[in-house]
Amino acid sequence: MNKRILIASLGLIALLLATGAAGKEWSVKLRDGKTQVGQLIRLQAGRYLLQTGGTLLELNEDEIDPATFSDRPRSDAAPKQPVVETRSYDELHADGTATMHWEMHLKNSSQRAVTELKWGLASWERDAVDRREYRDPFGNELTPRYDPPRAEWSKAADSRVQVILPLAVPVAPGETLTVNCQETSVRSQKTDDGFRYRNMGDYAEDRLVWLKVRLPHDAKVQSITPKPTARFTEDGFEYVMWRRYYKSGQEVPLEIQYELE
Repeated sequence: MNKRILIASLGLIALLLATGAAGKEWSVKLRDGKTQVGQLIRLQAGRYLLQTGGTLLELNEDEIDPATFSDRPRSDAAPKQPVVETRSYDELHADGTATMHWEMHLKNSSQRAVTELKWGLASWERDAVDRREYRDPFGNELTPRYDPPRAEWSKAADSRVQVILPLAVPVAPGETLTVNCQETSVRSQKTDDGFRYRNMGDYAEDRLVWLKVRLPHDAKVQSITPKPTARFTEDGFEYVMWRRYYKSGQEVPLEIQYELE
């Protein structure tokens, strides 16, 4: 491989977040005396995420009492594998489909140019690949390839598929790049009471998800599960937003039950 080229993993796209010890929760004592129990994830030096049920807290090092690490080392929350950070925006339509936008951020902290991005494709995403369009901030359409190739997917339905996205413009050392994706798919199922929007999670890698949903115009919300990070109305559209950390393959549904007037 050319030593002047770095093929970026999606860990660079994120903030090089990290998972804690697999499946093991932390008892985190805060400086204010309160104790929270959940998954502690190290963002970077001095910055952490704490997932407690449906709540995601951002903590600085000085907000955590050192006693938290007396029986368990900080290294348990240190990076163990790349974690993807994606910001998604789903525009729901009256027919149950949605136009979905999401973006990935790349900070090239290496001393080499980045020419390709790589990340995993979950099994449920395979049917959507033909509806996805990728663009860089300069307007260039980017065409992915897959490993293994699509012709082999039917032979190994449960095998891991990797997306490889060549970049039209290399990312220089120290440069930041955003790659955008858009697709239209069915996202809301018809129910006896209206429609149910659901995002299950189940991502190929550990992922920090920012998800904003815009309901159809004048939709009436019946329930939201779990409690959203934010909720507001603008120009007759209701918006619901969550921020959630998912471990690879983890399913935690984010749901909105609504009806159309």
